Amino acid sequence: MSITEKPKILIVDDLEVNLILLETILRKEQAEIHKALNGPAALELSEIHDYALIILDVSIPGMNGYEIAQRLRQQSLNQLTPIIFVTAIHYDDHSITQGYKAGAVDYLTKPYQNEILLSKVRIFLQLSNQNRELVSQRIALTESIEKYRKAEKTILFKYQLERAVSLASARFSGNFDPESSIQFMLMDMARLCNASAGVFICDKCFVQRIEIKGNEFSGSEIPDTSPEILQQLSHQYNQTGNECNVLINKSAEESLWVKPEHNLTDNNIQSTIAIKVNVSELFEGFILLFNCAGIYEWDASDISSLEIFGTITGNALERYLTRKALEQSEIKYRSYIENAPEGILVAESSGIVADANPAAILMFKHISSELKNSDLHQLLKKENLAGSFPDFISLTGNERNLGEFFVTSGKIIKIIRAESVRLPDSNFLIFCTDMTATREMEKHLIYTERMVGIGEMATGIAHEINQPLNIISFGIDNLLYALNNQKADEEYIKEKTRKIFEGIHRMRTIIDHVRTFSRSNDDYIHSAFSVNESIENALSLVSEQFRNHGISLTSKLADEQSVVVQGNTFKIEQVILNLLSNARDTLDDKIKRKTEGYIPSIIVSSRREDKKILISVEDNGNGIDPEHLEHLTTPFFTTKEPGKGTGLGLAISYGILKEHKGEIVFKSEPGNGTTVELHLPVSGSLTNNNTGA
Repeated sequence: MSITEKPKILIVDDLEVNLILLETILRKEQAEIHKALNGPAALELSEIHDYALIILDVSIPGMNGYEIAQRLRQQSLNQLTPIIFVTAIHYDDHSITQGYKAGAVDYLTKPYQNEILLSKVRIFLQLSNQNRELVSQRIALTESIEKYRKAEKTILFKYQLERAVSLASARFSGNFDPESSIQFMLMDMARLCNASAGVFICDKCFVQRIEIKGNEFSGSEIPDTSPEILQQLSHQYNQTGNECNVLINKSAEESLWVKPEHNLTDNNIQSTIAIKVNVSELFEGFILLFNCAGIYEWDASDISSLEIFGTITGNALERYLTRKALEQSEIKYRSYIENAPEGILVAESSGIVADANPAAILMFKHISSELKNSDLHQLLKKENLAGSFPDFISLTGNERNLGEFFVTSGKIIKIIRAESVRLPDSNFLIFCTDMTATREMEKHLIYTERMVGIGEMATGIAHEINQPLNIISFGIDNLLYALNNQKADEEYIKEKTRKIFEGIHRMRTIIDHVRTFSRSNDDYIHSAFSVNESIENALSLVSEQFRNHGISLTSKLADEQSVVVQGNTFKIEQVILNLLSNARDTLDDKIKRKTEGYIPSIIVSSRREDKKILISVEDNGNGIDPEHLEHLTTPFFTTKEPGKGTGLGLAISYGILKEHKGEIVFKSEPGNGTTVELHLPVSGSLTNNNTGA
């Protein structure tokens, strides 16, 4: 009976009037009154109600009060319920003694006083309430003790779990050994669950097993982990939709793997626990704990909390596999660097060399006996730059840096190309290439191509020289004739000698320019010059030759001050001469076809567009097929007939343009001609000058 319910009183009498009278007397009491007219009715009620007091008439037909009382004492609910006998006849000593033996606690004779009855009823009701309160307190105390016991076990479990987790995390930290770390973790988990054995299985790694005998661990007599078990587990995990990472098997049947949803109250059941292990979020294996005798009082949440070991193991294996992959990658790329034919340096932002591969050590062995810890800026000095690198500041300046340097050691002079890139740790990786042989070959090719050009222009140059020679010859003849005939006055002599000296000056200019142009000028220091100068010098060498070929040669030049660039004027002149030579060849080829009304022409122009200077060579020759355009600057590629051209002219021109930070652009329409544009950056002194052609 709940402590909040009213206590119940059962009154039994064979006379209805007596029941009504008693009910009327007891109505004011805080109790629920039940009535019965005979023994069976009373016993029926007592089987379902726990009464605080029973008032029982002794003289009841069929089953008297003594018999009813004896029967009541045999019931569980009212075995100790107080019984007050009420009688008008049986009040002798024998009857009273019999009543007490039957289980009575009091005896009243009729007629009785109401106040006496009420006082006795109140005492028994009070006793009943106190008893109920004591029972309630006992239940509450029992529940509290049980909660405390469970809380104590929970705290102990959590402590042991946290300790095992901490140990596992500590063992998996740093450069750990996975086999021993997993073995120790399985030992801790087996102790936590009082398991007989533990197994870890991972397809990508290895299988680790331990067995417990008392407090000892070994690696033999492990329960079977057949492929069928693993298949059953994989299937069950897939069915849970990856929502549950811990499964439990409470029977000997391999297929009965379930989620831990209920407490394991039967300590005779020794369950097997399976914990899923994910590596990089992919299912890779299991942790199996066999015959877990220590989990029968665990909550489902306690069992599920074991998934933390799967997470720790998966994360540890991911780090282990990543570390092994990094080690392999480091070994591989270290071998690449160590065996690279190019020199590779690692330098701090201050320029101190932190590391160098064997090729770099060999490359700089004549300059520095100890390459590491040397100053990069002293090895590759800015003042020793080879070529034009106007934007170069330092190899440890910008994110990417490029330069070529003269490196001298005694009589040995090398050209080292160094390209640096900033690393994530703010150090710089510098790739060094010995360009000495390459640059010598380029110089030789450029010089050879230049000599070939001069050879092709020899006829034109000879004509250019013959013209002033004829003027000189005719002038001397006329002067001698006038002197012999005494017709040469002072003014006549001055005029003739002036023309002779003009011819001589013209010849000297042509010869000096050919001599300068044909000389190797790789040591020429880049300076500002007008591209008009390069164009006019080139035209002066070929104009007469082109005229003899019947080619119209026209120039459209911008103002000299607006087309100034930085670089080597002779190299730009060589590029223009090569373009003119190619244009002449295509025009000659078209002339041979005797196209009616065809007038071969070449237009050379210069202009400025924003921060670029453009030199254009346009012809109306055969043009170039589209499929050939992308190959024009490829070395040894030529569209000319065999024996005509080396295929190096445009390749060399492309290299010269790149050296000048420029580019070469081809535009052609087959059958109608070709336009080649040279794009060069404006000289730094004119960058902010908006004056254009």
